[in-house]
Amino acid sequence: MNKPYQVALELQPALGRRSGIGNYAYELSKRLSGAEDLQFEGNIFNFRGRADLCEFKLPVRQCTLMPYGVYRRAWHWLPLRYEQLFPAADLSIFFNYIVPPRIAGRVLTTIHDLTWLRYPETMDGRNLQRIERDIQYSLERSDKILTISEFSKREMIELLDVPADRIELVPCAAGDMPESGAGLSLAGKYNLSKPYLLYVGNIEPRKNLAALLQAFALLKREQGIVHKLVIAGGGGWGQAEFRQAVQKLPWSADVIELGYVQPAEKRILYENAAAFVFPSLYEGFGIPPLEAMACGCPVVCAAAASLPEVVGTAAELVNPMSAPSIAEGIWRVIANEQRAAELRVSGYEQVKKYSWAKSARILEKVCREVLGIS
Repeated sequence: MNKPYQVALELQPALGRRSGIGNYAYELSKRLSGAEDLQFEGNIFNFRGRADLCEFKLPVRQCTLMPYGVYRRAWHWLPLRYEQLFPAADLSIFFNYIVPPRIAGRVLTTIHDLTWLRYPETMDGRNLQRIERDIQYSLERSDKILTISEFSKREMIELLDVPADRIELVPCAAGDMPESGAGLSLAGKYNLSKPYLLYVGNIEPRKNLAALLQAFALLKREQGIVHKLVIAGGGGWGQAEFRQAVQKLPWSADVIELGYVQPAEKRILYENAAAFVFPSLYEGFGIPPLEAMACGCPVVCAAAASLPEVVGTAAELVNPMSAPSIAEGIWRVIANEQRAAELRVSGYEQVKKYSWAKSARILEKVCREVLGIS
């Protein structure tokens, strides 16, 4: 039997508190088998040994020379080849847009969305500068480009002039959320009671939480709802502005910010919410609406970017640019149990259209094509 091809996955985004890109890298890495012709391994910068590598299902190669952030900031003038940091691979896969310079072998990179072109004002300045500086090299260096939705594929063809045959669609899916642990309850863990509306995701301008707060205020003022608004998520940037907006609300005490929550904790939040609201301006995919559907929570979702493609007819779609539209969409769900029940049923069916296992098989197929394995 011939020696298997070595395929290295950059798993840096999958460390720590994972959100969209990190979940994508982690969920795919757990399901890559490679059979006999592909040997998958992870690459991780682990300066001072602080990273927890136990949860990864594949072998992990570590670079302990420097933190990843130092390497990323210095790689344009630091005369290091990538193979001096990690063993050489036949194919390297990068999940976070950018390919480092001076790397040998074949390369795949993942472009999740084109926020830096569509909504640059919603991005952290350093991240925007990084992508603007390095994206063209990454596109040219990649043998194929992965993306996560038909919407993002169309965006790349239109805005980046990437030929369709260079783009491979490897979609996201609902994340694994284990059953809630014994003794875990809304009251005990969060001092929280029903009814409440739920948002899960990072707190950053692109997520459009300012409009969600305005919609919540409209529902309080015009419909007299007794619901709280629960915000579960961390990371991102612009959190100070969000908290200032909360404090200006007459109902600020009813906005509950939980920070980052673990998967089992997310499940109990989804299962008990009156509705999950996702008003994002722009997403390459949008995993949280599918997670909510998987847990039987009716979804109110922005009719923007990839989201209509992902949620299909299983969500109440609203105009994210209009707080009244968001409020009306929420009201149609929470004031009408029949509508909420319809969304629960259709949500269960919509989730079945996406599978991490299926996406992993697609990625393996792309690897074989790029490596010329028949």
